[in-house]
Amino acid sequence: MIPREFFIEDRLEKYRLTASCNLGESGLRNFTLKELLDQLNLDIGCLNKISLADSPNNGREDLRYEIASLYKNISPDQVLITTGTSEALYILFHLLIEKGDRVSLLTPAFQALYEIPLTLGAQIIEVEVKNSLPIQQLFDEKIKLAIVNHPHNPTGIGLGESEIKLLKDSLSKYSGYTLFDEHYRFLDYTNDLSFSGAGLNEKCFATGSITKCFGVTGLRIGWIVGDKGLLEKARSFKDYLTHTVNPVSEFLALEILRNRKQFVKPIKDSILQNVNAFAIAAKNLLGIENFRAPDGGLVSFVKLATGISSETYADLLLKQCDIFVLPGSNFEREGFIRIGFGETPERFRAGIERWKLLKIF
Repeated sequence: MIPREFFIEDRLEKYRLTASCNLGESGLRNFTLKELLDQLNLDIGCLNKISLADSPNNGREDLRYEIASLYKNISPDQVLITTGTSEALYILFHLLIEKGDRVSLLTPAFQALYEIPLTLGAQIIEVEVKNSLPIQQLFDEKIKLAIVNHPHNPTGIGLGESEIKLLKDSLSKYSGYTLFDEHYRFLDYTNDLSFSGAGLNEKCFATGSITKCFGVTGLRIGWIVGDKGLLEKARSFKDYLTHTVNPVSEFLALEILRNRKQFVKPIKDSILQNVNAFAIAAKNLLGIENFRAPDGGLVSFVKLATGISSETYADLLLKQCDIFVLPGSNFEREGFIRIGFGETPERFRAGIERWKLLKIF
């Protein structure tokens, strides 16, 4: 069985590079190489000595050390570097899922989180997200793999202290595997890093990345954290896919992580500027019924007024206002649009001013 078309990515590929206000992306507007090097206080000459030989296929050791330091009680040999989190998820699903297995996840969801399990013959158990993440509903004795995506894409809802307690209680009674998809862990607006489920038990795995949070999606660096034995199988599986990641990407990823605290502060400030600007404007934007600011990360699933087609609304925004958003239909949920807050504040404010002139009737 092959996966269906990737609804989100198909629309992104059409419009992400041309819209002057790109709110369809789920990451920060990407830096140029010069901008990135300036942020890191590096000269372009630092790239000259990088060998273009294959990196170690589990990732260079110093990068794995740096990633391991982001987690409690995780060692570098419990980290596998992958080409983005897409490869990490693809590998884990193939190693953990067999035909007929039950896989639970929070919905609406990033399509790859359920589409690849479906191609492997899994039965998907959807747990609907409304005003919070209903963690307990993900776990029962019949579930082979529970997927906890937080902060949640597309809603932006995060795990509070009460949900974390319920999660730990649920895990104590659960015998299956748990995958924590934690792409936005660096974008916590209260703490340095958001909670991670990595290492809670030997059947808990986490995926992560720097790409969306730091505006470097082209570097394609992601990782898996978890049990050493299964990661060795994952490393072998990876040999059939990308084998290794780009050594230049690894070098830049390492420098970003070594400087992440000072690097991420202005990024968080920029995102919060956009969130606050939208919160003020949303009350007067035609067709918008409700907006909830993200708890973490940089996306929100904005409710449209009753009877408005999400795809029609997204098309009109693009045509009339040169603003790109993703319709809820791309997440197989009608009546919403997903907005990303990773644009520059200047582009974002200009886009909002044009949005105020939208005509849909």
